[in-house]
Amino acid sequence: MSSPRTTPGTAPSAPSAPSKPAASSARSTPAPGTAPGQQRARGRRVPRTAAALSVLAATTLFATGAAPAPAARADLTCTSIGRTVQDGTTISGSGAITAPCSGGATLVVQRSRWYGWEDMATQNFTGQHAQTITYDCAHTGIHDFRVYINSQHADGSYEFHESNHINANCG
Repeated sequence: MSSPRTTPGTAPSAPSAPSKPAASSARSTPAPGTAPGQQRARGRRVPRTAAALSVLAATTLFATGAAPAPAARADLTCTSIGRTVQDGTTISGSGAITAPCSGGATLVVQRSRWYGWEDMATQNFTGQHAQTITYDCAHTGIHDFRVYINSQHADGSYEFHESNHINANCG
């Protein structure tokens, strides 16, 4: 047992019961909407969450054997889309697959509806050539139209392009 400390010129005092540390003003009044015990826990939550996320990311990469993704193709110009035009009640557009690429593509005339884009005409083609697509919009009213091309090349890569949008009055 240790002896009580005294300062020079004072009498030794009897040991007292351990006292609580003085409460700081920041801890005595919790932030609005938090209980007194939650104040301290909030400061520890961020490091715990960060540690858990880093462990999860490391475990996922290790377990899946994930490696960095291969570099994307430098040239994504193998598929092209032409302009959408109106001639009377005919909406037309074009798309192409050009060398050195090959594969297949779908060319679609679409019109804008309240729920999204609706396919009006679809044409599939393969190989390296240009394709034209037309749609007769007679008696369908006024709509925005576009032509969309979706292609998959022989090397497995994909390309998606859409043309300009036109507002057509088809009667």
